[in-house]
This record gives sequence, C-alpha cells and structure tokens, in this order.
Amino acid sequence: MRKHVAVGLVALMTALAGAQTTAGNAPAEVIANGGLIHTILAAPVVGQPYSAVQVQRMKRVLADGTTISRQGHHAVARDSAGRVRVERRMERAQNGQPETVMVFVLDPVAHTMMIWTTGAKTRKVAELIRLPEQKKDAAKTVDAQARPADDGRPQPVVTTEDLGTDTLDGLPVTVAKMPTVVPAGRAGNDAPITKTHEVWTSPDMKLVMKEQWEDPRTGVRTVELDQFSRAEPDAALFRAPAGYSVKDIKQTLKELEEKLDQMQN
Repeated sequence: MRKHVAVGLVALMTALAGAQTTAGNAPAEVIANGGLIHTILAAPVVGQPYSAVQVQRMKRVLADGTTISRQGHHAVARDSAGRVRVERRMERAQNGQPETVMVFVLDPVAHTMMIWTTGAKTRKVAELIRLPEQKKDAAKTVDAQARPADDGRPQPVVTTEDLGTDTLDGLPVTVAKMPTVVPAGRAGNDAPITKTHEVWTSPDMKLVMKEQWEDPRTGVRTVELDQFSRAEPDAALFRAPAGYSVKDIKQTLKELEEKLDQMQN
C-alpha cells in the first residue's frame, strides 16, 4: 500500500508543478466544493471557516423499474486562516479494527500540503509536499480538456440559465443550470439527448454547496455539503496527530527508490 501511495503522490506533485502560473497569466477563480481536487485548485479563502460532510449520491432507474443507488461521503473543514482538511476513507472498519483514513491538509500560507494516514497498520508519518505559490488558469485548462474535439460529428450545445437565488443551510446561494444537448449521431443516438448540470454556490463562503447532474443514460448524481457548520474547526485538525513525525515527500521518495533498487539487485 505504501508504494502505491508514494506513486500517487508523485503524480499529484507533477500535476501541481504543471499548475504554476506563467508571467502574464492571471489565475481564474476556482470555487471549491469540498472535494480534494477542487480544494487544491481553488484560491485561498480566509475569514470564512466551516466544517461539513461532502455526500455523493447516485441513483439510476433501469428500464424494468430496478433502482440502483450508491452513496459515499468524507469530512472537510476550513479554518479562518484558509487551511483546508479533506479526509478520504481508504478501508472500512472490520474485524474490530478501525477504518483507514487518508488525511490531506492544504496550507495556502505556507504553500504546503501534508498527508497522513490513520488506521491500525499505518506508519506514523506525515508526508510534506511543497506547492507552487501560483496556479495557472485551472478553469480554462479543465474546460479545454472537457470540450469534445471537433471530429466531424455533431457537437454538443451547452447553455447556461440563471435561476436566481435560494437558501441552503441558512446561506444565500446563487443557482445556475447548464443544459447540454447531445445531438443525434453524436453518441450513436438517433434523437437528441438532453442532460443537465445544476450548481448552488455561496458567494460569501466561496463554496459550491450543491451540484446535481441528470443524464437519461446514467441517472442522477448529486454532490452536496451536509452537516454544515460555520464554527471555527479545532486547530488540531490541521496538524499531524500526536506521535507522527513530519517528513518531506522528497526524502520518502528517495528512500522508496533505494528500497526498489535493492529489491531488483
């Protein structure tokens, strides 16, 4: 497991290094939704602490009426300094053992991300990654990657509808709906297909409180922040647990490389 984690961190570091701003490129605003990638790409937000559970739900109804439902969740918190903690469950609790959780703490002031794992059989080490101080226009990069290539087939048509304002967890939010029409012939379909993406955003908190995707082919997927609180989270959440040592990821990767070399010799 340790090897796979290290390899994953290398990939993450490479992606972050590629996210540096070049001269003259102003970073675009990326709004976090409580997920790890959004948290890494989002601009720091200070003075707006919160804690919540990001819940992901999927529901699909088959032609015979059978319903397939899935649900997952993880905890997320942000303090007044803009530090963010995201937890990801790696293994469920079983046989009397606690669950295994990987914790990510992003510090926009120190430009670092610290990662550690809790559980019965994990090393008490927190890996420290140095992050670039600036990020490129991530929104445009993601948009360019998501935009389908012009391969001669009919292209999807995306529109945006402003649905005004609403309230979620006592917060005023703006609501936007983005319908996408997939024309006949684009995906083997003999008639147009309409799918939608709806977003509830808190301008004050700079948070996406809820997102919902509806596609007749795959069903409905919802991501939202539940158990939302604006109280200041415990400062201990943003530090490595007691008994853990903090090690620079470069040193860990060097040690891993040496061990792999020894195994091959």
